[in-house]
Amino acid sequence: MHHFCGWHKASQSEQQLSFGCTSVMQIKDINKDTYRSHLNVIIVAAIAVFAALGVGISSLLIHYFGGPQGDNFIWNLLGVSIGGFIAAACLKKLKHTPYFYEVAYVWDLKQELNLINRKLTHLKQACNSGNVDAMIIMLYNYHGSRQLWQLDDNVLNLQELELELIQLEDKIRQAGLKLDPGQYQRSLLDKF
Repeated sequence: MHHFCGWHKASQSEQQLSFGCTSVMQIKDINKDTYRSHLNVIIVAAIAVFAALGVGISSLLIHYFGGPQGDNFIWNLLGVSIGGFIAAACLKKLKHTPYFYEVAYVWDLKQELNLINRKLTHLKQACNSGNVDAMIIMLYNYHGSRQLWQLDDNVLNLQELELELIQLEDKIRQAGLKLDPGQYQRSLLDKF
């Protein structure tokens, strides 16, 4: 079974406990095959829409405003830029539809892991020093990375990741703590 992470609105008690953080990353089940097929369709559709809009708008701009010398680089650039903007706006609008569910949450997971990876050196040092918040973040990072890599069939470094996860879980047990990735909140990153 594959998992991924997504945002949900925190309850009032969660908001109070998280010192103002109003959303918490949660782990949810998704179907890998659905994710892959929807991702492929979305990519092909986005490219087709972008290409059609870019060429179409550029052609219209050149037709109405272009010069007879044929130097219409600015109009081509403007047409492609407008086409890209419209395609991006459509993707953003559609992101919250059921068809985009799996793809949108994987995108959110990648963004969250990127935020963590920017502070990875400090987090690993703090984790080795026994900092509980760092342990929660690293636990989430390992679980999230594993899920992401499995969804994207990127298993080259999976053994190394599993080893680091086992070592972290052993450290957590030895410290007598009960931690899980569901305790992660973005506000924890502000401490590092």
